[in-house]
Amino acid sequence: MHRWFRLLLFFPTLLLQSCLIEGEEELWIEADGAGKIRIQYTLPTQMVKTMGNPDDYIRAIREIDEREDGAMVTALSFDEVGKQSLFGGSSRFILEAEFDDVLQFFELAERNEEGFVSETGTDTDKLETIVGEIDMEMDFLSPRVERTISFEKLLPKTVHKFPNALGQSSFSYIYHLPFPIEETNAHHISEDRKTVKWKFLLKEHVTKPLVMKLETSIPLPWWFIAIITILALIVIRVLYRVIRGK
Repeated sequence: MHRWFRLLLFFPTLLLQSCLIEGEEELWIEADGAGKIRIQYTLPTQMVKTMGNPDDYIRAIREIDEREDGAMVTALSFDEVGKQSLFGGSSRFILEAEFDDVLQFFELAERNEEGFVSETGTDTDKLETIVGEIDMEMDFLSPRVERTISFEKLLPKTVHKFPNALGQSSFSYIYHLPFPIEETNAHHISEDRKTVKWKFLLKEHVTKPLVMKLETSIPLPWWFIAIITILALIVIRVLYRVIRGK
């Protein structure tokens, strides 16, 4: 009896270890705002089924791509990978896209979110779980960005009881920016401070949110500095004349 009890405790661990949970997002942004993005998620097939039909995801994204300007999908797939067994299996979602303006790209995604949810029947909470919350503040020419992601609602309840069963499953986020990053809590930063990477082990974040922060400075173009200088000289000249007139 004691032996069977131990096997029952071991079963959820075996189930989780047979299903890979991985994620990687990589974003490249040029100085003019153009860039590209690559997203890859590998999730247990059983978990994917609770989020909607993969074929509906592909169709909805294709329709958005055909309808919208300013961005182009260059790679898209949502397929089962590896061996699908008694203990489940894994499915991998890949999306690659190029865009003309990063801000317009994210506006495009937000503008189509409601229609995407309606067409795919996906669980809104689980979709927002993967995207997370993004807060951006602009202090003159120093933008601050903070992104918070919580997987608590997405992960099965079994994971909450056996977090170590996730092993080395992780989610990574890589940003390539055109300007040096002043401050960040990234786990890795390149020598030129233009590329940052976070890698989070999921077993450490079953209930604890993932938090990414960065702050950068936008260098002023020469013509902007020239205009400011000319305006300053004009103001000084006007003030000088006013003072002399008195």
